[in-house]
Amino acid sequence: MRLTHTHVDYIRKLLASGAVNRAAVALGKLHPADIAEIFASLATTETATLLSVLFGQKKAGEVLAELPEGILQDVLEQLEDERIVRILENLDPNDALQFLSTIPVERHEKILDKLAASTRNSLEQLLIYPEDSSGHWMTNSFMSVSTTTTAREAVEEIRQQSERVEAPLYVYVLEEDGKLAGVIPLRRMVTCPPNTPVRELMLTDPFTVHVHTDREEAASIAKRYNLLAVPVVDDSHKLVGVIPGDSLFDVMEKEATEDMYRLAGLSEADRVFTPVSTAFMKRFPWLWINLGTAFLASTVVRLFESTIAQFATLAAFMPVVAGMGGNAGNQSLIVITRGIALGELEFSSGLKAILKEAAVGLFLGLVGGTAAAVIAVLTTGGERSLLLGMVVFCAMVLNLALAGIVGATIPLLLRAIGRDPALGSNIIVTAFTDSFGYLLLLGLGLAIIF
Repeated sequence: MRLTHTHVDYIRKLLASGAVNRAAVALGKLHPADIAEIFASLATTETATLLSVLFGQKKAGEVLAELPEGILQDVLEQLEDERIVRILENLDPNDALQFLSTIPVERHEKILDKLAASTRNSLEQLLIYPEDSSGHWMTNSFMSVSTTTTAREAVEEIRQQSERVEAPLYVYVLEEDGKLAGVIPLRRMVTCPPNTPVRELMLTDPFTVHVHTDREEAASIAKRYNLLAVPVVDDSHKLVGVIPGDSLFDVMEKEATEDMYRLAGLSEADRVFTPVSTAFMKRFPWLWINLGTAFLASTVVRLFESTIAQFATLAAFMPVVAGMGGNAGNQSLIVITRGIALGELEFSSGLKAILKEAAVGLFLGLVGGTAAAVIAVLTTGGERSLLLGMVVFCAMVLNLALAGIVGATIPLLLRAIGRDPALGSNIIVTAFTDSFGYLLLLGLGLAIIF
């Protein structure tokens, strides 16, 4: 049954009135993803009641797994350690680790101590690896067979392993020492002649990532080669885990969110319902930098106070030239940053990309500058209107061409020095286009009009 606003209101009324049994019946007809949507509209007391119902139905884990990270963090803060332990015990180690990462670090030790030894060991092995590494996102839930088996024997082996593996897609073929020899799509395994040796079925030299490889690279490999899971190996090329498809999707979402936030100088910890004090502390540093760049632009304007005083109409076109440059620069910035993230662009091909963005900016400037110049001439009048139109046109063309160059260059330079290409790039581009836009407009005005 699909969730509607009517269902949400009905369930909220049941929870608020204490009609737990009726609420449980209504929730039993919904998909976990739909139930997760309800949490965003609940008060604290209603959330506690809903959690009690879900624990009674043994659906708490699969429902909470569908929650956005910000809401999940708030919900888990309301749960006692014992209930969190119950959830973690029923999750794949990889999913359990993602749950654990949303809980304050000071609670980790108490929760880990209450877990069964096997679950705790699995989580502690994953916690060894940095959060941005492939090892942190892998699971040890995968199907494997020996290189010496036949298809019939392999099918029997994976039948025995199927209980601990969710949605198996690939069978990994291992040497006796655990080294990864190849991979076989499950469909190919079950449709071949029974006596076929697995060595003849497997795809040799499969795409792999090292445990310390950045998670973004693992997601990039999966996307480029249409993989639904990526095997993770250690220094000896032994298979230590697999990054499943759902985790790869999570990685792509996190990386996309991270890039989007960093373009604006934000932290991922800044969510919709983040406390005001936390949001302020996360946002203020970049706004402080933005304030500095704004004063840089204002300094440029002060250099031309006498020019503006003699012909105040110039000031009316300052936001036009600067704003158009900022928009064009940020468009180039986003295109280049996306190209780097998707592996479409390397530093060696950066000059070609910069020249292309400069050309685009130039043509945008010619069109936009022409329109702005015509408006300047028609709305100003007087003997200097044609000169003003020429100044606006030239400033617009030069600033948009410069915006294309700056917007393409900044992420490439950040990548070259080992920093995230999206890190505050938006603020830097805006600082350049504002300052040079003012400088070009007022400088050309001084040179041409006076």
